[in-house]
Amino acid sequence: MKNIPSEIAHSVPQRPPWRNMMLLIGLILLGMSIGNMLAMGAIVLLSFMHGKLSLEQITQMLQTPEQFPYAWWYLMLLQGVSHFFSFFLPSIIYWKWSEQHRIEEFVRRPLPSYLVLAIVLLTVIVFMPFNSWVIEWNSHLHLPQGLQRLEEWMSGKEQELARMTQFLTNFDSVLKLIVAVLVIAVIPAVGEEVLFRGIIQRKIFHKIGDVHLSIWITAVLFSAIHLQFFGFIPRLLLGGMFGYMYVWTRNLWAPIFAHFVNNATTIILVFLAHRKAINFDVENTESSVPWIGALVSLALTTGLLFNLKMIVNRSSASTNGTQ
Repeated sequence: MKNIPSEIAHSVPQRPPWRNMMLLIGLILLGMSIGNMLAMGAIVLLSFMHGKLSLEQITQMLQTPEQFPYAWWYLMLLQGVSHFFSFFLPSIIYWKWSEQHRIEEFVRRPLPSYLVLAIVLLTVIVFMPFNSWVIEWNSHLHLPQGLQRLEEWMSGKEQELARMTQFLTNFDSVLKLIVAVLVIAVIPAVGEEVLFRGIIQRKIFHKIGDVHLSIWITAVLFSAIHLQFFGFIPRLLLGGMFGYMYVWTRNLWAPIFAHFVNNATTIILVFLAHRKAINFDVENTESSVPWIGALVSLALTTGLLFNLKMIVNRSSASTNGTQ
């Protein structure tokens, strides 16, 4: 059980695994429905101040947001509320209902040391050049000839998501930057890591007993749920990295912080690019780093991750030795 988070090693599920999974999926689907309804209702109410929007107009706004005033704010509200109800709230309800934990146990869990957080921060930043190279490579992948229609559908969905992402990240005010960091970095970092690393990865480990396999199965699910085929592998690698951070630090705040740093850094770079503070197009997947730079990035990332593991192990051994 070495290097396994205590909640992985000791929190044995009381129900059969399939019942736990069905319960979790049900809570996610219910939360997703409630979140979307609440967000739509809030948008309708708020729109009274600027000209009432019907549900049909809101649906149209999702397709062509640039044609609607205040669409950026409405869509950020929709994104934040939907994500909170789809990921974080179902996870906390499941955590309390199925595993009989108290909410205080999650809120009051200790943070990693400053040294661990610093290494996590540096690892995520150092990993970005390699991940950018993978993003460009993944964007040029093609399915076999017989799956051409599926690839066309995936490409269409990818373009829709890209247009929405470009719209939501097209801002130059500090207030919008703060809101974007909250909605795109803070809420997903907490919600997705609690669900995928804090619950799903643990459940898979309980079932198969293999740490590495549970990390990568969870990473596949983490990437697949974003429905971006042409960004599947880079997000898979991020999910794997977050999974190892969770296992090696034995603390869920480590992958939460890493997830936040990854998203927030991208948002801040886009913000600076729009304000002409940096001369770099973050959103252009064609501007990849050279392969030698990608290899250096990968080597440094690997070294930092294993250094993180050794530091945590050394700290644990020192703590056990003084008890």
